[in-house]
This record gives sequence, C-alpha cells and structure tokens, in this order.
Amino acid sequence: MEKRARILVVDDELTNIEVIQGYLDKEYDVVFACSGKEALQKLHGEKPDVILLDIMMPEISGFEVCAKIKQDESMRFIPVVMVTALSDVEDKIKAIEAGADDFLTKPINGLELQTRVRSLLRIKNYYDKLVKSKEQIEAQNDFRTIIINILPILLQSIEPARKNEVISQMSKQVEDVIWIKYIHDIPKEITQTAIISCNVINKLGGGFSVEVANEMGYVLKNNKCPWGEYGKINPALCMITKAIFSRIGIRIYKNVSVYVNETIAGGDGLCRIKLCLGG
Repeated sequence: MEKRARILVVDDELTNIEVIQGYLDKEYDVVFACSGKEALQKLHGEKPDVILLDIMMPEISGFEVCAKIKQDESMRFIPVVMVTALSDVEDKIKAIEAGADDFLTKPINGLELQTRVRSLLRIKNYYDKLVKSKEQIEAQNDFRTIIINILPILLQSIEPARKNEVISQMSKQVEDVIWIKYIHDIPKEITQTAIISCNVINKLGGGFSVEVANEMGYVLKNNKCPWGEYGKINPALCMITKAIFSRIGIRIYKNVSVYVNETIAGGDGLCRIKLCLGG
C-alpha cells in the first residue's frame, strides 16, 4: 500500500485548520500545529511532505518559521506554502526572502489548494528520488567497489581461521557508515526494523524487500544482488550481506540469529534471509 503524503498545517485559528483539513484529508494525512513554536517542535517528528504556513501568528511569525525551515539542511527542500489574508506586494517579497515556495490567499479556494499541493508534491517526489539515487551512488562508491576488488584477494591471502574475523570487520565498517550517514534513528517496532534492514543493504545496490515481519523476527527476500555480477560468483560476498543484517539486528535487539535460506550465488534465483529474535 502506497504511503500517503503528510501535510503540516500551521495556523493559530482552529477554524482555518479545520477548513484546510476538510479539503485535504481524503487524499493526505493532515497534521497541525497552532503556533510557529509548536510547528518547529513537530517538524522532525512528523516529517511533513508539504507545509501550509500562516503568516500572522503570535510569538513566532510565519516568516520566521519559514526562514528557520529553509536554514535547516534536513528540511530546506520541504515545500512551504504561505497561507495568509495579506495581499500586499511587500509581504509576498518578505515571504520569498524567507524561502517560501508558494502562496495562498484567504479565504482559501479548495480546488486551488488541492492543485497547489499536488504540484508541490510532484516536485518533492522528484527531489526525494534524486536524493535516494545520490545516496545509493555514494554508498556504492564508498564500499562496493572496494569490497568487490579487495575482499577476494584478502581472503585468499589469509589463513582460514581468520576469514570470519575479516568479514566481520568489513561488514562492521559498511554498516556503521551507512547507518550514521543515512539511518540515524533506532526503529521502534519490528516492521520498521525490517524495512531499515532492507534500506541499508539496498544502498549498495540490492533489491531487498520485507516478505514477513512479526514478533518472532522477519524474512527478507531479494531479486537483485547488491554486489552485482560479482555476487553471483563469489559466495564470500553473501557472507558480507549476512553479517551486515546480523549487525543491524544486534544493534537493535542484541540477540538475533540469521539464516540464509536461498541465495542468487547458490543458483536459487533470489536471496531469502531470515532473522529470528531472541537467539
């Protein structure tokens, strides 16, 4: 099921919030804040796709809120629509200087509101796809080429007893950097954990998705090897994949067991990996 876009409505008049919610809540998840201060507190937790921001508010004006959003590297590309009764050119110039992406004048026309939101969401989706592609390319440049070229040579040159140690260390470096760079937060429930596990390894080029997720653990399947053609001929790379998933599980649950049931390298046509919680 496709995730619904989230719209944050910021207005100190509850009536205005209810009007906007009535126009949008059939298509989107609408959340609200009744002041600029509350909006700034909610932004990181709610992670909106579009912000509808009133200008005239106590304590912190819409201009100030917009400027703070656009100065934050993690939020600057969230579209901000200034919703206001003001129509002076000076106010629009001030809003543009604060970084506003669009304007709506009260009283709000429902069709115009829906059209603007759809248009801004398309732009936001294009940006999100670009960021995702950039992150995957960076992750692949960081690790994939190095591991593909170095690991097979390294494993040939060391004694068998140390091979697991080498794989463990390499998987730790990969997982640590990708987690810090792209994930950050510990997930709070099993489905989120399974999705994040997929996201981490997919940064390297995999095609993992969640097949099963319940209180006992989760099963991940994959139809695209994160190591490309090299993964089909080098089982050691499958061991790296398994080790990365194990480290993610340990980071969150401390005690997990990882089972590789099927692999592309083993001729199964796909990978299927099971993680059991609690040992």
